[in-house]
Amino acid sequence: MIRNLIAVLTPLLGAVLTLASVFLLLYMTVETELMEDPLRRTLAIFGTLAAGVLLLMGSVYICTRVAVIIFRRRPSRGNASGATNQPL
Repeated sequence: MIRNLIAVLTPLLGAVLTLASVFLLLYMTVETELMEDPLRRTLAIFGTLAAGVLLLMGSVYICTRVAVIIFRRRPSRGNASGATNQPL
């Protein structure tokens, strides 16, 4: 039951993180377009690009990491050498 609930919440977490990143990037882009000074505007554009890469890749990493932690298989109990009798 809990595993099924987590199986639903993990993709929702990914969607929320990605959507929040997109809204933040949209706000940053609008603020960048309103700038008058060309130097500040250029720096803001590069900052927005860097923030976009970090935010979106970060959200993908966090979601993948959470899914791996939650859904990894527990090691089965083997003999003392660590080998199991199960075929690969």
